[in-house]
Amino acid sequence: MSQLRLTFYDGAGTIGGNRFLLESGDSSLFLDFGTSFKKEALFFDEFLKPRSTAGVEDLIELGLLPPLEGTYRKDLEVPDRRIWERFRSRPQHRAFRPDAVLLSHGHIDHSGYISFLDPSIPVLTGTSTAFLTKAIQDTNPSGQEREVCYFSSRETKDGILRTPRAAPNSHRKFALLDCPQNARADQDFWAECDSTRGLEPVPPHICEEEDTNVGNLTVRYFPVDHSIPGSGAFAVKTPAGWVAYTGDLRLHGSRGSSTRSFMEEISRLHPVVLLCEGTHPGTREPVTEASVRERAEEVMARAEGLVIADFGARNIERLLSFAEASHTCGRRLAITTKDAHLLRALRAAGEDGVPDLHDDPRIVVYARQRATSQKWETSLVSRLAQVPGKVVTAREVREDPGSYVLCFSFYDLTEMVDIRPAQGTYIYSSSEAFNEEMHIDLDRLRHWVAHFGMTLVGDPGARDGLGRERGFHASGHIHGPGIMELVETVRPEVLIPVHTESHGFFEREYGGHGSATRLVIPHEGYVFTV
Repeated sequence: MSQLRLTFYDGAGTIGGNRFLLESGDSSLFLDFGTSFKKEALFFDEFLKPRSTAGVEDLIELGLLPPLEGTYRKDLEVPDRRIWERFRSRPQHRAFRPDAVLLSHGHIDHSGYISFLDPSIPVLTGTSTAFLTKAIQDTNPSGQEREVCYFSSRETKDGILRTPRAAPNSHRKFALLDCPQNARADQDFWAECDSTRGLEPVPPHICEEEDTNVGNLTVRYFPVDHSIPGSGAFAVKTPAGWVAYTGDLRLHGSRGSSTRSFMEEISRLHPVVLLCEGTHPGTREPVTEASVRERAEEVMARAEGLVIADFGARNIERLLSFAEASHTCGRRLAITTKDAHLLRALRAAGEDGVPDLHDDPRIVVYARQRATSQKWETSLVSRLAQVPGKVVTAREVREDPGSYVLCFSFYDLTEMVDIRPAQGTYIYSSSEAFNEEMHIDLDRLRHWVAHFGMTLVGDPGARDGLGRERGFHASGHIHGPGIMELVETVRPEVLIPVHTESHGFFEREYGGHGSATRLVIPHEGYVFTV
């Protein structure tokens, strides 16, 4: 039997959906277990969803989840449908239960399908990532496909799955790997649940040593720089040697030094395999987060009327850049209640550099008018409203638009009907559109901006991808020269690019006979052994 076996269930030849199974002897673990948005879009859209009443069946039938009997939640299998009698004939069928999942960060394309895993399978990750999964779920209660941190057990009635009304939520098993930050975590936040169902909390396990054992495997965690706080990379010691996994990372953010520290420490382990992300290898000179702040400040300094800043959800570094730029220009950044809850989660996780909203003069919270509000939102607004001027509504912004920068996205545009800006500037600081649906959303955004007489800055351009005004968005991913620096520093025996559609870059750089590193290009279902 091989000493090391890697199976690529997704995330090979595509961006996102990372699900890589590492096995050695009787021990096994997944490197991430994410949602593949590209594959889901082949079958589903906003209004056509997998049936919640069928649990995992639709996803396995369509190949979105691999047929791994014993890996998924038993309460998401309808006994009468006997799904495994049908799926055992699938080529990838196996009956086993992995020992753990290593979660690199909280983006859904790396974490989303954890929702379907057997809750007895522990999730090993960094403290900030664990707390962010809770905050994201708190603010987006969208059913079984987003139950990454905690879940509601289902029951079968009349041949379909239902959620019992009285069933409380239950935590998954989490283990926090990043000592000493894990010792600073606020367990009260972890145990909170504003759902009417309540929560039976399971405190996360605190790992106090650098290395954590999973069966006969040894796991080591490394913080890295990415566009969401708490991102990490991993090294796993197997009988065949160390296997390194980058997750998503970059060098051009404010914590680029963490990525370089990871590279240097991994090089000393002399890994046999490096699984390396390759989202944007064609980028030669990336826009830095520092330059985004500078460009935003330039625009705000000359802007008249309202300013709206549109950037990716959970990009806290970008939020803080806009907060500082706003403050410099005599404005206050008005963030959404979801953003405020994420900041609270990060402070509870002990994340460095996260502001206390009660005391930070740069930031206020924009409260939308709703017919009904969730309990977490009502509680948050109530606490912050005790600080004079800390909570603002459409009325305050409408009466004094020049004093604010609104943290809005496409899904907040209807608020502009109440704010009614007569002029202003809309700064688009998100990623470019990479599919037809996103292009359609951008067209809608342009109509909204034009209707209210605002100027759009940072427009990603037309469908040909050309024409974007550079400088208003910094990618969360490492650029081409950075990948080359990483590989040259680490010098793995085998390089396996993942989370990429740019295999040509890796073949040009490492596919020749003169390369000291052996290049392996994986595909979905590929099995690599040593």
